[in-house]
Amino acid sequence: MRPRRSREDFWIAQWTRALRSPRLAGLRHGPGHDCAVLAPPSGGMDLVLKTDAVVEGVHFLGSTPAPLVGRKAIARPLSDLAAAGATPRAALVTTGCPGKKSATRLQAVYRGLARAARRWNISIVGGETVRTRQLLLSVSLLGTVPRGQSPHRGGARPGHLVFVTGKLGGSWPLRHLTFNPRLKEGQWLARKNFPSAVMDLSDGLGADLPRLARMSRVGFRLHLQKLPLAPGADVRQALSQGEDYELLFTVPRNKAARLRKTWPFTTRLTEIGVCLPSRSGFQTGGLALQGYDHLR
Repeated sequence: MRPRRSREDFWIAQWTRALRSPRLAGLRHGPGHDCAVLAPPSGGMDLVLKTDAVVEGVHFLGSTPAPLVGRKAIARPLSDLAAAGATPRAALVTTGCPGKKSATRLQAVYRGLARAARRWNISIVGGETVRTRQLLLSVSLLGTVPRGQSPHRGGARPGHLVFVTGKLGGSWPLRHLTFNPRLKEGQWLARKNFPSAVMDLSDGLGADLPRLARMSRVGFRLHLQKLPLAPGADVRQALSQGEDYELLFTVPRNKAARLRKTWPFTTRLTEIGVCLPSRSGFQTGGLALQGYDHLR
């Protein structure tokens, strides 16, 4: 007699039905195996790895449309790959499910996840399922970047100019669910070797710019009047609200004119400050530098 399929196996089959897509080149073993096995990239590539999570009550609400939960789960780590100048290749998804009611909702979550994966040409190659107190998804991404071309946070120097893409503030209640990771912009910046330091803006400019500055051992002066504000947002929201998912980067002054002249995207590009010697500190015109803090 054939054994009955477990409830866990049943629901995993339901959720992942939407994930079926063309097989990733180099994929030896995928969903259904204990481990995903992929052939290594060519010798001219570096691997880029990132994991991120979305948790109900923190990153989305019980009333959030389920497909947008899935979209956000994969778009968040994609924003980090954008800052690395990387091309996403494959993903693992860990799902935390509180019970049967959430199991049903997760079908729609996975539909949103699948649409996002197809849009950004990512193969879902495996994952894990656990029982949790609240619904969560953790996505681990694998990407590639030409060897030695991925920028980091530690290369800014005094005199380098500070830029951001897009607009800041006002990410809630909708834009944090519908933003587009700046993948093409990040890849272009890396290939053209413009940034001396770069990261994505997830916790707010008031938290992320000091992180970049500390890593580079520089201070900075922020030009508050130049901040590109989203409709209805103010300067304080641009500094502290978080979840903008734009690129924050520094550029040597002698490259700035060429950056502006050759920028090929409709995405807004704004110079918002300048790096200073570390002894100059963080100059913000008196406004507190405070972003989102998961442990506060």
